[in-house]
Amino acid sequence: MNGTDTPQSTAAAGTAAPARTRSKARSREILGRVWASPTGKFSVLMIAALVLVACFADLLVTHSPTEQVLSETNQPPSWMGGEGGHLLGTDPLGRDVFSRILVGLRLSLVIGFLTATATAAIGLTLGLLAGYYERFLGGLLMRLADIQFAVPFAAVGIALAAFAGPGIALLMAVLAFWGWTNYARTIVSSVQQTKRLDFVTAARTAGASPVRVLVRHIAPNVLGPVIILWSTSVGTLILVESSLSLLGLGVQPPDFSLGSMLADAQKTLRLSWWAAVFPGVGIASVVIAFNLLGDSLRDAFNPALSSIAENDPELT
Repeated sequence: MNGTDTPQSTAAAGTAAPARTRSKARSREILGRVWASPTGKFSVLMIAALVLVACFADLLVTHSPTEQVLSETNQPPSWMGGEGGHLLGTDPLGRDVFSRILVGLRLSLVIGFLTATATAAIGLTLGLLAGYYERFLGGLLMRLADIQFAVPFAAVGIALAAFAGPGIALLMAVLAFWGWTNYARTIVSSVQQTKRLDFVTAARTAGASPVRVLVRHIAPNVLGPVIILWSTSVGTLILVESSLSLLGLGVQPPDFSLGSMLADAQKTLRLSWWAAVFPGVGIASVVIAFNLLGDSLRDAFNPALSSIAENDPELT
């Protein structure tokens, strides 16, 4: 022991390494439970397939997703007698629906992934601060969350779009900052409980800064609910983007997503139902995959709750 070591710092350092080891073992255990579950395995494989399709969409397309062939407007799928070899038909502007779904899936997934991650980061940060400084900052943030819950999101989106104009960047920013309340309200009580545990008290006694205490000691113990919320919010955010696109507030031409494809097809639904149904199936596939992943993660983090639900079907 050198001259700068103290009994408190030695004890804190002695407990830090085992804590990190337990955290890594816990992560491997949770991932193993997800993969061992049929639902978890199916959702992981389904998400991997969707991501691969989106990444290699340019190699899989059969026609240009943006080329307008006015002589082939509203063509039904080729397996329904449509001409031009369009697997899922064409839209009212003669664009190939199959190729547009593949390319539009990429933007939808990017919006879902990035926005959900940004929302989780903001919500986790504010939740940690609200739980750690619970007397003043915590009360202020939770009252702000209550006010935000009372304001309809559609009204805010319309107002911002009217002020700054619609676009992808604005859409993602609004969705990211609007969704933090779910994360913060979910973890704030856990943060308040965790900060009173012995190992956190030992870290503070050893002179650890509040930032270090929050990042190294408290955050790993409240990540479970955040990860579960993130997995389910990806699909939810893609649905929200689709809804805003239907209102003209989402993705704008020349860019397009699955949601904007639905918006474009709503006016001619009777003439080319396939231009709306198949993008809708794509959105449903993404939402189902991430919701199943969220259910698997929930069961992996709470195996006791999962076994109780299996033994008592009325609880599910």
